[in-house]
Amino acid sequence: MTGKISIMQGLYVTVISMGMVFITLFLISVILGSFKSLFKDKVKPLNKEDHHKELALTDEEDEEEKVVVALAASIMAGQGNINPNLRIKSITRIK
Repeated sequence: MTGKISIMQGLYVTVISMGMVFITLFLISVILGSFKSLFKDKVKPLNKEDHHKELALTDEEDEEEKVVVALAASIMAGQGNINPNLRIKSITRIK
């Protein structure tokens, strides 16, 4: 054996290696995608009374939202970044 590899053998090894990489990445993608359905939280249905309580904001929560929006705007202004795509849609308290 002289140890020389032809161009066709090199292309064959390259194609097989790339195929193995894509198959591995696809399998990882499928596994990570299945985590959404496996670990989905069970959401209990809300009755009308709970729904209205959830939507109603107290004065304190309304004031808290205003503070968060003001902080976000001041952070952006302080860094000199103007981002017209930034919109705060909701604020959720983490307990």
